[in-house]
Amino acid sequence: MVKVPDIEFEEHHLENGLQLLVHHQTRVPLTHVSVHYRVGSSYETPGFSGLAHLFEHMMFQGSENVAKNQHGSYIDHAGGRWNATTGKDRTNYYETVPSHYLELALWLEADRMQSLNVTLENFENQRQTVIEEKKQSYDNRPYGLATLRFEELAYENWAYAHPIIGFIEDLEKYTLEDAVNFHRTFYGPGNAILVLAGDLTGIDVLEQTQKYFGNMVNQTRRHSPNLEEPRQTSEKIETIQDPLAVLPAVYMAYHMPELGSPEYYALSVLALIVSHGESSRFYRQFIYDHNWISSLSVGPNQNKGPELFYIWFQIQNEIEVDLVVKAVEEELKLIREKPVSEAELEKARNQIAYRFVGRLTKVSRVAELLAHYALYFEDAGRINSDLGRYLAVTPEDILETAHNVFRPENRTLLVVEPGGD
Repeated sequence: MVKVPDIEFEEHHLENGLQLLVHHQTRVPLTHVSVHYRVGSSYETPGFSGLAHLFEHMMFQGSENVAKNQHGSYIDHAGGRWNATTGKDRTNYYETVPSHYLELALWLEADRMQSLNVTLENFENQRQTVIEEKKQSYDNRPYGLATLRFEELAYENWAYAHPIIGFIEDLEKYTLEDAVNFHRTFYGPGNAILVLAGDLTGIDVLEQTQKYFGNMVNQTRRHSPNLEEPRQTSEKIETIQDPLAVLPAVYMAYHMPELGSPEYYALSVLALIVSHGESSRFYRQFIYDHNWISSLSVGPNQNKGPELFYIWFQIQNEIEVDLVVKAVEEELKLIREKPVSEAELEKARNQIAYRFVGRLTKVSRVAELLAHYALYFEDAGRINSDLGRYLAVTPEDILETAHNVFRPENRTLLVVEPGGD
């Protein structure tokens, strides 16, 4: 069994509800500051899609002491880097800066948490920015609309079925009051996790955090969306045409239990066995032996609630789609009936250990992992035990999970054909 040194960290809670995680690492004079808000697209309600992602943009539109778009400029001038992302279950903002600029990063994050400029001008501007982003990233990109349609087809629960970027008709009808209410509900210390990781030598981190965040009054409410997904009892199949696609593509997925379940670890290991590296099953059969596909992606989709085990592949010209789909079906049938070999499992374990250890070499990755476990599991300490869950997976675990998950009636299949209007 691979032994990895534990990641040491401190955990504090301010009176206003802010959760603070601190990891000291002095190898390089850098500090990573990350703020995770417990809100993503799954927290939205029908008719109000896209607000979580829209606020990712709004958070850079200025606050009481920081001008519009100046947040990034401050970090750039300090020699750091910054960004933000929105997911189904969280929105995060981060900066990596030279350690002596930690106070700057704390001030910036606190100022926009407490006094964001949610003005009509900013809101209208970013509404149009997101609408254009949807056109560029999905409407006018090969397989873009298929990606959105697939989750809508696979999930019955709207929380995960609708796209993170939202529907245009929803984005166009929002009022400024909707935006203000959303920010008040979710953007505050009681709904946030602040992680500081890196060279914090000589810094009283708790004192600095209290200085910038401690005086905030929490107005947020902790909310847990309903993520329950009914059991799928019949296969879902759909074919669409994409005028921007050059090659056919297939989206295939099976419903599976939530992140962190025993099934999640078994299927994560299986994903490596079938798709990672030139000796993996899918690569060997569909690329090396037959040259049927040009791209491949396999694995759980990393949602907090009920997940999908994805199998996506792009098919070479003049290869019949049904031929490849049936070959994948045969491979999954074999996985349901016969345990994977110890050699395959050992290779997957080594890959997992290598990836996990690699992620712990950067303070930014350690910080994001701490936030991930704190948000998804309410347990940041899971960073020190999660690798063991992957490595403990047995051939029998994979066999039992595959038998329960890879049922024909549990499958959603979307075929994308080039062409059309």
